[in-house]
Amino acid sequence: MKFIRMFIFILFNTLILVSFNFKLVNSTEIVTIKANEARLYFGGLFPSYIFYMQGGIPEDTASAWVDKEYWAVLEIDKSSKVHGGESTIFKLKRSSKASPQPEWCVTEGGAEFAGKGPACLKTPADPKSMNQLRFKVKVQYSETAKNLPAEFQDKNWVQYEVGYDDDGVALNKLPGRLAPPDHTFGPVTLYIFKE
Repeated sequence: MKFIRMFIFILFNTLILVSFNFKLVNSTEIVTIKANEARLYFGGLFPSYIFYMQGGIPEDTASAWVDKEYWAVLEIDKSSKVHGGESTIFKLKRSSKASPQPEWCVTEGGAEFAGKGPACLKTPADPKSMNQLRFKVKVQYSETAKNLPAEFQDKNWVQYEVGYDDDGVALNKLPGRLAPPDHTFGPVTLYIFKE
């Protein structure tokens, strides 16, 4: 009888341990959103930025669902004329009534994706008419890649840098900080890690 109880105890604990490990390995859902082009707009103070994606986004892409600060990776396709093959780590800002995350957006400049300001304009037009999605993000330093799934560890990371080099050129390597028209880049893929 003691042997049977011990066997059941070990079996039960093993099943709990296996199910716990299975949950950890499969606990991250990766939401993938692709777009034809993108912009990263400085949001006032580091690390706050506004990230815009435009073109090629499925219209059934959900908005206003970010309920906590999820990790995300922006990957710029190698074919991009600007920042090709580079990646940046984000933390998404939480959604609120005043600022849904993400938000279908109509911006100044319209379909030209001119990027004249960070606001989503309140217009009678359907906000999906520009096929533009906006996220408020906090950019992260490359060493935070350790918080990402294993397959996202070895990207060509670019990050915010402080200061200037000997020639007076800013060290900041984040995409989107170039003068128009070079402030747009893409195609891009945004990976969001929902835990």
